Amino acid sequence: MKRFQVKVCGNNSVENFKALTEIEPDYVGFIFYPKSSRFIKDESIFDIFPNAEKVGVFVNETINNIIQKAQKFELDVVQLHGDETPAYCQELIEAKHQQLLTSEQFLDFKIWKAIGVNEDTDFEQLRGYQQVVDSFVFDTKSKQYGGTGQKFDWQLLKTYQLSTPFLLSGGIQLEDALVLKNFQHSQCIGFDINSGFEIEPGIKKIEKVKQFIDTIDGRIEQN
Repeated sequence: MKRFQVKVCGNNSVENFKALTEIEPDYVGFIFYPKSSRFIKDESIFDIFPNAEKVGVFVNETINNIIQKAQKFELDVVQLHGDETPAYCQELIEAKHQQLLTSEQFLDFKIWKAIGVNEDTDFEQLRGYQQVVDSFVFDTKSKQYGGTGQKFDWQLLKTYQLSTPFLLSGGIQLEDALVLKNFQHSQCIGFDINSGFEIEPGIKKIEKVKQFIDTIDGRIEQN
């Protein structure tokens, strides 16, 4: 059985994040979208070095600001959660390469593109992203940019046949862990959890996150 990765997104509490790092998720996500209730206000959270890859989540941000944040906070992944086009992703790649050539500080990051999914989604329309993103994040389609806490019908992913891997997101709860552990799709590499594991926006229920990760990893068989 393949091992799925887990991303825990949306922390903005320093003390809570310290506790989260002790259970070692694969990825930790930070929201750089000012309109989000999980927006990172206290940048001292980046003084904590997790044993996980750091994901910066941006919504329709300028290329320059993304490059600055990626460099300042040493982001491993840039997740684009707005209306960014394939052309925008290509521009970001070129800006990253230019920074690599002109800066003494090493800068490299993967690019993930979040896609809202509902019954009208045509995955074939995502082909333009295949050469410019490393992974998709399939979230529940909504008028806002994520954070709804709502699931979409995961059966819709049966029609996804592109080669780009993806993480499943949107309304995942602890009780979904056993189902997701056995999730069947060759391109699914993991799960992105957020609001379903919170005390309040930005603060996670650490024990619930641990139970989810342990279940996905096969360390426990039931909650």
